[in-house]
Amino acid sequence: MLVERILQTLRDNAGRSLLLHQKIADGFGLNSTDLMCLDLARHETDLTAGRLAAITGMSTSAITAVLDRLSKAGLVVRRRDEHDRRKVFVESTGRHEVEVQRAYAPLGAAFRELLESYSERDLEMLHEFTKRNGELVSELIAIIEAERVAAKSAASKQDAASKTS
Repeated sequence: MLVERILQTLRDNAGRSLLLHQKIADGFGLNSTDLMCLDLARHETDLTAGRLAAITGMSTSAITAVLDRLSKAGLVVRRRDEHDRRKVFVESTGRHEVEVQRAYAPLGAAFRELLESYSERDLEMLHEFTKRNGELVSELIAIIEAERVAAKSAASKQDAASKTS
């Protein structure tokens, strides 16, 4: 029964997190996907659209649209590789770091206060859970994307076969 309550709470919190991130993204004139892509890419060096697609599980065409919006907002610039002109790197303009940090500061402070109310042992368990939860979510994103690609491929083959019949 406790597992079911935790699962329901996780689902509820995921929905609330999406709403919170959208409110913050609104302040930048972005959508929550754009802001999350920007945040997920913060530790990447030599970031390409393909790498960002891999990190997020989004298609490269969707990532191109995200990068167009981020570029228009002045948050990223595109730079061609000096050795392979076909390769384009995405770089932060630096503008977003301070602004995003400021926007998320109240959330960070509230979470810090909440976390500091737990024992060291509880924090170790929470850290392990959140780490494994993130890994699981990344795996599920990859599975869902692979299933969509496979279904799209199968539908295209079926469509092509029906046209030749």
